[in-house]
Amino acid sequence: MGGTSAATMARPEVLRIVDEIFADDPVVLTLGGMIREMLAVAGRKPNHLYVLDAMGLPAAIGLGVALGIADDARHESLLVIEGDGSTLMGFSTLSTIGFLRPKKLIMLILDNGVYLATGGQPTAAATTDFAGVARACGWAAAWDVESNPATLRDALLVARDQDGPLLLRMRISTATIPTGFFLEDPVLLAAEFARWLRDGA
Repeated sequence: MGGTSAATMARPEVLRIVDEIFADDPVVLTLGGMIREMLAVAGRKPNHLYVLDAMGLPAAIGLGVALGIADDARHESLLVIEGDGSTLMGFSTLSTIGFLRPKKLIMLILDNGVYLATGGQPTAAATTDFAGVARACGWAAAWDVESNPATLRDALLVARDQDGPLLLRMRISTATIPTGFFLEDPVLLAAEFARWLRDGA
């Protein structure tokens, strides 16, 4: 199967809206294409943690950050932006998140149905109910979001006002935009993000 219909939003469109709504909140971004497109539409931001070459781990990293900021009033929410392939690779993290129930954690899965970076091979997302799994694992709420700008904005605003953990899954197209390379030391990226969490929020 693989991919989604042309009627769905492209990832860069989604990322512009995400940056608009979570402009001053901590955001954990998965892998290369997602990171490069966010840099293209929003520029480099200290509140963004760019998780390079760590497929399957952004949700676990977001869980750790959410637990770490649980009592920090400066940070009302934490957004993890994942892809369907990376979420499937770290699938057991959904259970751990449901068990620990971090109230500030929101996870947005952008599901294009394929492993885009390696040639567009289909993922198992077409037969996976991410929202249903999250609810079964004890998340506070989880739902599929219709792929249009108004619905996405409404869903993200609702999520920001609720206690988590919350999971939103939205199907997107495989359309991309031209981007530059982004090759930096993950240790330095993590240190920059940690400084912002501590001092710059």
